Amino acid sequence: MESILLATDGSEYARAAAERAIDVAAEEGARLHVICVVDERRFNEPALSSAELATIFAEDHAHMCVADVREMAEDSGVEVEGVTRHGLPQEVILDYADEVDASTIVIGEHGSHEAHFSGVGRRVTEQADREVLIVEAAPQP
Repeated sequence: MESILLATDGSEYARAAAERAIDVAAEEGARLHVICVVDERRFNEPALSSAELATIFAEDHAHMCVADVREMAEDSGVEVEGVTRHGLPQEVILDYADEVDASTIVIGEHGSHEAHFSGVGRRVTEQADREVLIVEAAPQP
């Protein structure tokens, strides 16, 4: 079965990318893999420090992002598998794309954090050996 990989961070751009990824997976009869990366530059592994709560929050947010995509895909008939990982987003996304043998990586144009996901999307596009679909969010009324 073909695989599509969606990289999400829960932003409006990632939501638009999720909608597109679900459509592509449904059209192609593909399994949808979803990943949300806890950026190690901002959140290290939990340790007994003040950063522990922020890291736990980031991990919870990542799990919610994956769960949101599962919920979005519920009525589409698309099989969804999701993970959260720690690391540098572009590296983790590319490694996971290899792991699941994704034919296409879908990513939002921007993200919800200080370093726009577009930078991640650009790096993924430059380094990927497969198709990368960058999705713009719909304009807000």
